[in-house]
Amino acid sequence: MSVKVLYVDSDGMTRPLDNLLVPDEETGVTITIDVIHAEIHDGHTFTANRVVTLPLAGTANVLIVTADTPEKVHITYQVISNAVLTVNFYESPDYAGGSALPSYNRRRDALNNSNTTLTYAATDSGGGKGTLIWTFKAGANKLVTASESTRLEFILKRNCKYLLESVGVQNDLITFLLDWYEHSK
Repeated sequence: MSVKVLYVDSDGMTRPLDNLLVPDEETGVTITIDVIHAEIHDGHTFTANRVVTLPLAGTANVLIVTADTPEKVHITYQVISNAVLTVNFYESPDYAGGSALPSYNRRRDALNNSNTTLTYAATDSGGGKGTLIWTFKAGANKLVTASESTRLEFILKRNCKYLLESVGVQNDLITFLLDWYEHSK
C-alpha cells in the first residue's frame, strides 16, 4: 500500500510532494532554491527605489509603514551616494506625510500588491525620529547596504513605522534601493 504525501504551498494550495521534491533529470539530485528566491516565484517579493539630489547639509528619507496583517516584512536596502554619506535606520518615528513611493512586485505577472506603504520626504510630526536601530557612515562613491546577505536583513514589526534616512554633505546624488518580501510564517 502506498501513501500519498501532500503539502500546502505558500498560496494555501494542497499539492503532492512529487511537485515539491523535483530531481534533476541528469544527476537525480533534488533541485532546491533559497527562501528569498522562492518568495520571488510565489509573488511575495517587492522592490522600490528613489534617486534624489540633496541640498547643502540636506537629508532625504523613506518612511516605511508595515501593515497590521499576519505577514511580516523581511527587508534589505542599499543607499548609494557620490559623496560622504551617513545612513540611519529608525524604528517608530513620529513622521508622516511625504509623497507616495511606488513599489513593484518582482514577479511581474503576479496580481498581489505589497501591504507595506512607502513615502519619501516625510516630515516630523513633533515626536522625533524614534529609536536609532542601525547607522553607518561611508566615504565618497560608496555603497551603504543591509542587503548583500540575509544576515543583514531586518524583519520588521507589524503595524509599525520605520524611517530610512540619508544625511549628505552638499549636492549629493543619493539612490535608495529597497527590496522586501512579506511572509506569514
